[in-house]
Amino acid sequence: MTHEGLVRLLESRHSCRSFAPDPVDGKALEDLSDAFAHAPQAGGGNRHLQCRFITDQTTIRDLAARGQEAFFAFCQSIPSLFVREETARYGENFFWFGEVPILAVVTCRKAPVFLQQLAGQKAPLIWGGELSAAMSSFSLLLAAETVGLGACCLTGPLIVWQEMEELLNIPKRDSLILLIALGHKKVSS
Repeated sequence: MTHEGLVRLLESRHSCRSFAPDPVDGKALEDLSDAFAHAPQAGGGNRHLQCRFITDQTTIRDLAARGQEAFFAFCQSIPSLFVREETARYGENFFWFGEVPILAVVTCRKAPVFLQQLAGQKAPLIWGGELSAAMSSFSLLLAAETVGLGACCLTGPLIVWQEMEELLNIPKRDSLILLIALGHKKVSS
């Protein structure tokens, strides 16, 4: 790819929140998976990254609904009425993804205990798992554009990260980094 081609790709990519109901073929998902796997890695290599594609619509709808319920319960636990209302308003659009064709779930292995003990809060940065997941996700976003798919990164749902990790059956040794909504872009008529 030329420099100009790369710039055009970067300029054309934008977050998409409106998807057509058309199914995404398996080859496109393989291409996205390959892009995720071949991205640069921080901290000296693969940090046990995973990108799982959820294609079952019932599962996606249930995840969004149950995430919304957990967020509502979280808001109700906030003692200050002002902060509760602001938080609820801020999070109104966190769980819009219930009707997306595909939901990518990006996780990485947590920093090892010895590194956490040595480096404290800086352990995840030194370990590089979250940074690697971000770079791999960016590669996936660009690949989505090249195969004609729209995509949108979702980090808002992580406000109830414990519930989301439980709903997604994320192992305790891993961290949920982000969700990515994927599908064919809806064309306005």
